[in-house]
Amino acid sequence: MKATTTEGERIECDEVEEGDRGLFCYHGGRVVGYVPYETLDSVAETRTPVASSSIRSVGYDADERALEIEFQSGGIYRYADVSQETYEGLVSASSQGSYFHENLRGEYDYRRVR
Repeated sequence: MKATTTEGERIECDEVEEGDRGLFCYHGGRVVGYVPYETLDSVAETRTPVASSSIRSVGYDADERALEIEFQSGGIYRYADVSQETYEGLVSASSQGSYFHENLRGEYDYRRVR
């Protein structure tokens, strides 16, 4: 998930919990962020879980052409300039791990998000 403030700050988290005055963002059972309601712009699901032994979830931002992959190890990576078709191919593959190794690994610039 991603909470975005009115100032454009993004907080990545696994879960959100509503408090009296704001939104608590959690990752791995601990608080990683807090956004007061008056500065909260939006909360969005950023990745969809997949049934894979190596990949936990995937997400795609069409505006930025960015693919985000969360691996079972807990690492999250964001790949740049990825087509919608490549994202759809990954999601629909019979093996997301094999698809990743054959079509994504080493082909795109990336950065570690977490």
